[in-house]
Amino acid sequence: MHRVLCADAGGVRMKSRIGICSIWLVTSLGAVGSPCAQAADTDDGLALQEIIVTAQKRAEDVQVVPISMSVLTGDELQQDGDVRIEDFAGLVPNLMVDSSNSLRSTAVSIRGILSDPNNVDIEPAVGVYVDGIYMDRPTTINSALFDLERVEILRGPQGTIFGKNTIGGAIDFVSKKPTQQEELEVTADYGNYDDRRLQVIANTPLITDVLAARVAFQYERRNGFLENLAGPDNNDANNINGRISVAYTPSDALNVILRVDGSRDRTHDEASVILVPSPLFAGPPFNSPQNVTNDPFDRIIRDSPSPFENRDVLGASLEADWNVASGTLTSLTAWRGFRWANYQSDDMTVFDIFGTGIDENQHQWSQELRYASDPNLPVTFVAGAYADQQGEDARAFAHEGVDVFAPFGAPLGSNPAPGEGYIQIHTHDRSYAAFAQADWHIDPNWIFTTGYRYTQQEKGITQYLVGDPTGNFVPTVAPQSYTRTDIDPSYNASLKYLFTEHSMAYLTFSHGFKAGGFNAFSFGLVQSDGQVAEFAPEHVNNFELGTKSTFADGRIRLDADVFYMNYRDLQVNSLIQNASGIIDFVTSNAARARSEGVELELQARVSAELEASLSYGYTDAIFTSYPGATPTGGDFTGHTLALSPRNSIGATLDYTHPLSSSWNLIGRSQAWYRSSRFSDPDNSPALEAPAYTVVNARVGAAKADGSLRVELWARNLLNRDYVNDRSFGSSAFSPGSISESIGDPRTYGIEFSYHWLHR
Repeated sequence: MHRVLCADAGGVRMKSRIGICSIWLVTSLGAVGSPCAQAADTDDGLALQEIIVTAQKRAEDVQVVPISMSVLTGDELQQDGDVRIEDFAGLVPNLMVDSSNSLRSTAVSIRGILSDPNNVDIEPAVGVYVDGIYMDRPTTINSALFDLERVEILRGPQGTIFGKNTIGGAIDFVSKKPTQQEELEVTADYGNYDDRRLQVIANTPLITDVLAARVAFQYERRNGFLENLAGPDNNDANNINGRISVAYTPSDALNVILRVDGSRDRTHDEASVILVPSPLFAGPPFNSPQNVTNDPFDRIIRDSPSPFENRDVLGASLEADWNVASGTLTSLTAWRGFRWANYQSDDMTVFDIFGTGIDENQHQWSQELRYASDPNLPVTFVAGAYADQQGEDARAFAHEGVDVFAPFGAPLGSNPAPGEGYIQIHTHDRSYAAFAQADWHIDPNWIFTTGYRYTQQEKGITQYLVGDPTGNFVPTVAPQSYTRTDIDPSYNASLKYLFTEHSMAYLTFSHGFKAGGFNAFSFGLVQSDGQVAEFAPEHVNNFELGTKSTFADGRIRLDADVFYMNYRDLQVNSLIQNASGIIDFVTSNAARARSEGVELELQARVSAELEASLSYGYTDAIFTSYPGATPTGGDFTGHTLALSPRNSIGATLDYTHPLSSSWNLIGRSQAWYRSSRFSDPDNSPALEAPAYTVVNARVGAAKADGSLRVELWARNLLNRDYVNDRSFGSSAFSPGSISESIGDPRTYGIEFSYHWLHR
């Protein structure tokens, strides 16, 4: 779990986390902290690690931030072998990540509020940031993790400070900065499935105390987890990632950092298998359904011979901090872009009768200017302005048959000759905002915080359709363009009480919104009733009561909170068949929804050799009113939100034992649990994914000075079969089928790490 916590900022030392069930629990935990004020000042070398975060756009002890949040350090991520966001998600309460459908379709859910990336004009519900830069499209959020300082996961709406589209929460990846020390780190990893990973990090001063550079590179290659007898194995890895950072500090008053990063992925399809085959493929010549056996976990399939996923990402940012007028003025300028292309077989047979793909080309520019006052004043504040602009060209295409497969087209109702139809889309998005947040130190114990953000977001779309030869799957529609503007505020208020220097409780209210948009992949933006296929913004009111405490000489930390989130016009994604039998991907506004629950995080230094952590999350997220959820009048009122497990548990053990004066035995283990969850808002029993538990472990030896480490590792040590989500096949291409996205099998290997630091 999170072995980071506590920090020292302005004389305040604390850190902890754990969910809370009542006001009694908050006050009693605060009282528990009372005898610790003196004890925590006695340093016996066993106090838990401290950490500074920037969750409120200023450096401060995470334990004084009145937000339910989890933090993981970069060292933890590397030592646990975490490669992507889903590798650590199980340790964070009420966080659910499913990226196994494809690199593009990473679904992130916090407290049951889902961020679904399929519609290119829908905003993510969970904002993802890299070094403070907002990722406008979620296509890149599961890029490889490397050379990070920490990851901050904030639960609940964060629109006042973080800005647009953080209605469910925010995840901020913070990379390591260049330093004035010479440093070299090389990590090599080899595992089953011919898994090869190499990471190289180098840091060097260029001009003493003025200029420094840091370069990080990572390469990964792995065979697919699904053996495809008809083509390339699915769910493999083939990526290259790099980052260059240059820090310029001409004086104590100015610090400038230039960052440039890029990544390249070339993989094959996804991790979906057939759970229930379509009756359409029961007889000749389709007597070999996708799965070779009736066991979807045999990981042997017969699927398309030509799937692929290509992703290229490039980004650059310039961050400047000036110490002026008893505060800090920060400018953050960024440009980012990506190119994505894929192809997959929708009939899920070896014949490639019908396939679809998406080709996206996106770019974004953003500028933030903010001022943070002196943190030692009675009233402190952060204020600024933000502008964001992005554009995207996308083509969703459907391809019918290849010449050799033409004889199989007619029986399926597809073309007897090859054909292609596609939806061509161009979107643009401009967002402007001004924000401010202030802390009023009423007295040494009471602190009141309030903030406000004004946002104006303009969206436009141009779409046209080029139909397939018969028009059976993609009709022909002339170009059409539409625009919309959403103007909404985000605001928050919290009251914090310090029981002691090491224990506090807080009560927070926050209001957030997420902009509306267009159903970009609809077969025509004008619907049969003459209405434009668009959806309205969604809004949330969040109430949170929490506590953070450090006690037992700084060896135990406990964070806890209870929350209640009330959503209006929640945006929900679904596949709907229209009157012509065409399957349309539609985003619509549910009437109302609510999410309520608990988050608990406990960390303890059990002894000089053993550290343990435990987290628990409980979420009850339902539609409180959702009539007319389907074209046939379905009512989803009372249904559980998709990908919203009610219970989430994470636990870690970290053990170090001296073998000699220079070598230590090291061991680390993780376990996480997610209860059952529905994959669709209809709560179809056939699409309910069962509960699962995953155990990871590492054991090895390390030099006491940290210069050399050798470890054996295993992920999913017990080789548990588990399901991420399930879905029905389309009625046009694989009627009656059910597919499921399955979790990774057991993987294992050996890792070598060398770290040199000039002292």
